[in-house]
Amino acid sequence: MTQNLLVINSNTKQTISFVNFSLYDNNQFLYGGYSSEQGQIRFKSDVLFNKIKLSCIGYENLEVFKNQISNDTLLLTPTVYPLNEVVIKTNRKEDFISLGYAKSKRKVEYTTIKGMKICTFIHNPLNEKKQIRSFLFKIHNYNNTKLGFKLHLFEKDTISNLPGKELLEQDIIVILEGKSRKLIEHDVNVYNIEFPAEGAFVGVEWFGVMNEENNTFKGVDTQNGYIEINDISEKFDTFKQDVFSFYPWENLESFKDKVKEYTTFKNCPTASFGLKIYKD
Repeated sequence: MTQNLLVINSNTKQTISFVNFSLYDNNQFLYGGYSSEQGQIRFKSDVLFNKIKLSCIGYENLEVFKNQISNDTLLLTPTVYPLNEVVIKTNRKEDFISLGYAKSKRKVEYTTIKGMKICTFIHNPLNEKKQIRSFLFKIHNYNNTKLGFKLHLFEKDTISNLPGKELLEQDIIVILEGKSRKLIEHDVNVYNIEFPAEGAFVGVEWFGVMNEENNTFKGVDTQNGYIEINDISEKFDTFKQDVFSFYPWENLESFKDKVKEYTTFKNCPTASFGLKIYKD
């Protein structure tokens, strides 16, 4: 038996796909996951929770007690963003540059885990805001499955130098189908995303393997995804975090120590992520 909840947009009344949810009992974490493509949250009926937390890019975070849920429906309120002026140019010249580490030589592979966020800082050599054409990743799938992840772009916190404010204004979901070891390029030109003059953290939030019976990322334990790690950067600029825990961002220094018996890093473990940005 399962419990079922539905997540919808409070304004449009449309369902919201792949919302991050966490269940708690007296502030003790019990279980976490993602809603389905149709906005459905399913979990076993024996999970005795008294509070649920929801988060999704483009919406205000929601924290609600079980006895406050009406008709098994959870309403998320869209976040209002101040919009900058957008200048649309026709016949735009495809004049762009690649940044980051997506074309770097692989050192090792990093096993993905559902709910893991991992990102690396990409410097902007042009020192002014530029539009992003596409995100670049080296992510491997060794089986004929569908793997899913969400894109992230974080500004750098000027005090801690950790990933800070989320810069994307909506969820951008990427689904990988079948075996793949090639460079993945995901075009985001339509979203008019700006790359800050000082650079930003580029990363993913891992959903895992899609259960094709119900189009959710639940019920499949096999983690077939692997992220390429290189050792080009001289700084620990790659960070990871579990969205289902209270732990802060941490760099890959402990990972470097863990694998030193069979892998020697010349510099620091760095996720093979990057961007293409327009010059003009």
